[in-house]
Amino acid sequence: MTIKNIAKLSDFGIFKNHTNKDLQDFGKYNLIFGWNGTGKSTLAGLFHCLEHRAPSSKFPSSQFLIALEGGTSVTQNTIAATDLKIYTFNQDFIDENISWDSHVKSILLVDQTKIAERKKLDELQVQQKKDNESHLKEKKEIGRLEDAISKFGTDSARHLKNSLQSIDTTDKYYLNYDKRKFDAFILSNLQNTILDQAILTEVQVLEFTKAARPEQKAEISFFSSELNQETFSKAKSRLENLLKSSVVSKVIERLTKNNDIKTWVQTGIEIHKKHDSSVCEFCSSQLPEGRIAALENHFNDEYKAFQDRLEKADEWLKSQYFSFPILPAASDFYDELRTEYGEAIKVTENVTKTLNDGIQGWHSTLQKKIANPLDVTLTVEDVSPEAILEVNTVIKKIVSVIEKHNHKSKNFQQETSKAKKKLELHYAATEMRSFKLDDKKKATKTRTETNNTLKAAIDARALEIKKLEDSLANESLGAEKFNASLHKFLGRSELTLRFNANKKGYEILRNGSYQVKRNLSEGEKTAIAFVYFIVKISENDNKINETIVVVDDPVSSFDSNHLFHAYSFLRNNCDEAKQIFVLTHNFTYFKLVRDWFNGVNRGRIRKKKDPNAFFFSIESTADLPRASALKNAANSLVDYNSEYHYIFSKLYHYKDNATLSREEAFLTANLARKILESFFSFKFPRHRSDVAALMDAGLKGCTSIDEGIKEKIYRFINKYSHSIVIDINEDASENLAGESQNVIQHIFAWLKEVDEVHFNEMVEVITTQ
Repeated sequence: MTIKNIAKLSDFGIFKNHTNKDLQDFGKYNLIFGWNGTGKSTLAGLFHCLEHRAPSSKFPSSQFLIALEGGTSVTQNTIAATDLKIYTFNQDFIDENISWDSHVKSILLVDQTKIAERKKLDELQVQQKKDNESHLKEKKEIGRLEDAISKFGTDSARHLKNSLQSIDTTDKYYLNYDKRKFDAFILSNLQNTILDQAILTEVQVLEFTKAARPEQKAEISFFSSELNQETFSKAKSRLENLLKSSVVSKVIERLTKNNDIKTWVQTGIEIHKKHDSSVCEFCSSQLPEGRIAALENHFNDEYKAFQDRLEKADEWLKSQYFSFPILPAASDFYDELRTEYGEAIKVTENVTKTLNDGIQGWHSTLQKKIANPLDVTLTVEDVSPEAILEVNTVIKKIVSVIEKHNHKSKNFQQETSKAKKKLELHYAATEMRSFKLDDKKKATKTRTETNNTLKAAIDARALEIKKLEDSLANESLGAEKFNASLHKFLGRSELTLRFNANKKGYEILRNGSYQVKRNLSEGEKTAIAFVYFIVKISENDNKINETIVVVDDPVSSFDSNHLFHAYSFLRNNCDEAKQIFVLTHNFTYFKLVRDWFNGVNRGRIRKKKDPNAFFFSIESTADLPRASALKNAANSLVDYNSEYHYIFSKLYHYKDNATLSREEAFLTANLARKILESFFSFKFPRHRSDVAALMDAGLKGCTSIDEGIKEKIYRFINKYSHSIVIDINEDASENLAGESQNVIQHIFAWLKEVDEVHFNEMVEVITTQ
């Protein structure tokens, strides 16, 4: 695994708020240039934190996000768990490993002569690497599963909240529904969620949605009793008895056969009696003797009484026609009951007609009996039992819906909560089945147990490897390799390391006889520290091709000869590193490493591969407090072969700017000092240690620059080129911004007059590139 980029770095010393915006991602080879004071060593400290898997103790409030290849990342909160293998050479490394007054920590190198043990160690390490990779890969996959399950809970809770909140915005439970509530609901209803009935149909969802609405209605009053089949059977029996009954009378056949005449005659007898008439009121003829008596014998009292029974039976039968009581309006019911109520009452008209048709049959037959009381041949059929049953079924359905309605009204909160729980179960079960939650949880549990078993095997093997490494490790081998490398590096063999068992470290000896304490030059110290670092990378059989190497300025105290040794030593020992970062302020060393890296890119391009060596610079602001950021290196830094070319190019491009920002003005002051020192030191080498003397020498014979302009330039570069440590006021800042442009123009006019050929060729070089 390698480092992709530093996506965020804040409150880490001078890095106040660095981001990776517009910045090239790191490659295998990474070269970073930064002048002293810009934060180069601070940035190296970040890599040191990664090496030791601990946040910075120097900057406890710092925050960072380091992106890794493969999509993972490291932050100040997760740094302890990182598995990056990094070795960082910086001042912290030197302080932790080397005491110039005492001893150098030992280096344990594996003895390659113990063949059997070495072979077993190699086999164990190969298996350990394979199992570690498998364990980490599976751990990431399990983590993705767990993240997916967690996200499922969050997403599902949001879906449920939206669905149930739209029903009732007053219910605080669902108004604040979240993953915590969703997980608790699943846990307490796990068995219910797997039942088929947990998933509702679309119709059921609609019904329960209506039932969950917070709109309470009044109870409904409805009184209706079911019809009794026995009542109809008894009524039929009585009607049949009446139809079979008759009376004794002297029947006049014509009246018996003609009911209309019978009724007319019967009414006439009553009229004649009332008016005491002896003649026919119809034709005024004298009534025959005995005619009234004959008619009265036909219509005797018994006949009249029987006829009266028939009339009363007719009145009773009229009252037996069925009709439903006044039914409640559908709008009186809760929404979810209206469909059921509508289904119940839609057949009332049909079942009423069917039942009343049977009663109508009885009624018609009775009318015939009334017309001819002496007819005993009339019969009636049973009123359809199916019709009675249908009426009773409808009544039961209506009563049932009303009871449901009234029950909900009496227990409104309880019933609406039940409906919401039904919906919650439906939505939860639907989400779970769609996501296959149960399968994923089982897979997570099984894979975690298996991976834990693998981790236990890895830990056990690690102890075995450590035991073997300890048996093979040899401090003397570390000293031998270090001494050979140091002697080659320095070109002499007077300094050596010797293992001291009592101190459990190395003593530094000069000429193999006496211990060196403070009697070391800075160059020797740097050489010892850098060689020690390179040798230590191989400690405990560590593989360079599995290691990220970070080197912070290994040349700060070297002369030019050792500078090349440092470059060659780094290249020969670290070219195969998994990833390498070199940070330096020395342009010569930067150029050496840059050319190495450029050669790598050219080789890859010839093979039609993408470049994997990249160049960066650390830029800091001039405003107080200063802040730095990592930037892509400017073309001038990558292309030019000397620091002088680079500085000349930077300053020259500011020459034609109409205005300079405050930050650019401070930068030009530093650049102006460097370019004047470099130019005049070359032209007048006798005065190279005295800037004022150099400028005086350069003034001789000049016509474009006089003493006043020279003094202005001198004061400008002395006052502002070290403004990093000078407290200035706002007036000084305004003076700086105003003076910078004029000073730059004067400097280039001066250089041109002193050496026009040099000036023109420099301009040609930088403008061409």
